[in-house]
Amino acid sequence: MPAIRKRSGAPGARPKPLVIRHWMSPPPHSIGRDQSLAVAHGLMRQYDVRHLPVLERGKVVGLVTQRDLYFLETIAAVDPETECVDQAMSPDVFCTTPAAPIGDVVLEMAEHKYGCAVVVENSKVVGMFTTTDALHLLADLVKRAP
Repeated sequence: MPAIRKRSGAPGARPKPLVIRHWMSPPPHSIGRDQSLAVAHGLMRQYDVRHLPVLERGKVVGLVTQRDLYFLETIAAVDPETECVDQAMSPDVFCTTPAAPIGDVVLEMAEHKYGCAVVVENSKVVGMFTTTDALHLLADLVKRAP
């Protein structure tokens, strides 16, 4: 079982501002669209992540999730060693900026059932805000509530 990341500060510490920058996961690992599904699985296992931004020449062109990989691999003719990530990725990626208000991002994620938002600054991926990060935020807010 992976360790739980503690997001909140010491008791009495000033609450973090409610913008993505303060709640996103560190810069994510990414993958090229021409990499194999097996490489994607390996990266996800190695770094204990469920989402990988797919890049082409440094730009986000898609997102591949653990669920995408598992689904594609249920098709009999798919070989994870030779099939490329671009066959499993979704080209529709929800991107946001580090300064985006949390409320706007979580509402968009909830309305469209996105599992994450890729955080981009100056065309560079700088983090991920996942449903797990949103739950850490919720736990922090609940602890601070009277």
